[in-house]
Amino acid sequence: MLVTTFLAASLGLACSIFANAAGTGVVTVPMKALVRPEHQNAISLTKRYLQRRSSTSTSSLKSVAQDVMYTVTLGIGTPPQLFNLAIDTGSPITWVVNKTCSGDSCADIFNRFDCLSSPTCKSSPNSGILNASYVSGDGVVGDYVTDIFSLGSLSFSSLAGIVNSYNAQLPPTVDGIMGLWYTIRQYKKIPSNAAFLNVLKDSDALTQPLVGIWLDETNSTSLTTPGGEITFGGVDPSRFTGGITYVDCDPSAPWTIPVGSVSVNGKKIAVTSALATIDTGTSAMLLPEVVSDAINSAIPRSVKLTESADGIVWIIPCEGDTPVSFTFGNFTATIPYHIFAIQNIRYKDIETGALYCASSAMFATGSVSVISNWLLGDTLIKNVYTVFDFGTNAETGGRVGFAELTNKSSTIVNKVTTGGANIEVDEPIGLSKDRGNGASGGFLVPYTTQALALASTVVFALI
Repeated sequence: MLVTTFLAASLGLACSIFANAAGTGVVTVPMKALVRPEHQNAISLTKRYLQRRSSTSTSSLKSVAQDVMYTVTLGIGTPPQLFNLAIDTGSPITWVVNKTCSGDSCADIFNRFDCLSSPTCKSSPNSGILNASYVSGDGVVGDYVTDIFSLGSLSFSSLAGIVNSYNAQLPPTVDGIMGLWYTIRQYKKIPSNAAFLNVLKDSDALTQPLVGIWLDETNSTSLTTPGGEITFGGVDPSRFTGGITYVDCDPSAPWTIPVGSVSVNGKKIAVTSALATIDTGTSAMLLPEVVSDAINSAIPRSVKLTESADGIVWIIPCEGDTPVSFTFGNFTATIPYHIFAIQNIRYKDIETGALYCASSAMFATGSVSVISNWLLGDTLIKNVYTVFDFGTNAETGGRVGFAELTNKSSTIVNKVTTGGANIEVDEPIGLSKDRGNGASGGFLVPYTTQALALASTVVFALI
């Protein structure tokens, strides 16, 4: 989830995108007068579109920039205009950039939405205004429209944020965000049908109120590679083995569950009453500094850089055999070392030449927003099959399920036997540093915890 603060105000659209015909000599009756009020919102429209058509839909995912983000293709409009959107269980709103978006940053988005080219696109002035701000100082501002969403085999009407002012740092090929919160009742200023899982749940469109996610690990240096799959309305049994272990969510935030324990190489780290959001929009993980310190200091030859250009960061040898495990309820998810050490963020010991990698166990520094819950992202999720259930315990937050992956990789690389304290930033594999401070190709590369969760959302607060 791009570190975001969403503000919504009861404002109308800045300008009208529709005009009535004039001077035709024909007396017309506004369509609105012929439509029953209960049929004018996205949820009731979807009930009509998908009545008696409950289904399961699976879509392929793409890994972007070596697992920085995972995207799915969403069509909006009639005919569908296609967008590659980052899947984000840490935010509610699905947004794309308007064709008329102004500013230099808008040019970085290749696929932009044209409402005028979709006869089913309707403005939604009563929904308020979208204003998303990111911890980096970037942000997006826009309006809401209602249109037809095409997602795999599903077709339904929902609310989308259409960004008119874009100043966010997304990787190339990523056109926006697909918000996968299913409820935002605790955030009164956000329209409920901005979360399209609410729409699908209330429409009975899905066979089951489930989203199953398998994130594939990639070692390719290509910008985009096949990255797994997402299933709406059920799960894909071919992707996991054994049963699914469910943990009830805490009602304080969507997809947030209690953390039972954390261990490094079998040794437990003290945690007390910790809650963690399972967030597909976070690449690594964001923890309290004391927890990050405890995890990283238990890894042999780890180094905490306190006077680097990247701020305070933990780095660990790029090669090792120290697993890190998280337990939720009766399920333990283990992160292999080669995944926990972020392989494309490298540092080098200037005395020995030994390579160090950024640790996945990050903590907030500098101007980063304070978080109350842990954020556990793709570093964890791509080691398990994850199920987001928005039917069971729906009024108190739903539940998250975990299962062991089928044919899970057991690759563990050899330990490094050299190390030292004098570290300098090395060139990241497959990325360039020609834009300074880890910026590459127009998006933030996660050299620092300031770039947090590798250009994806890590903190979500609503005012």
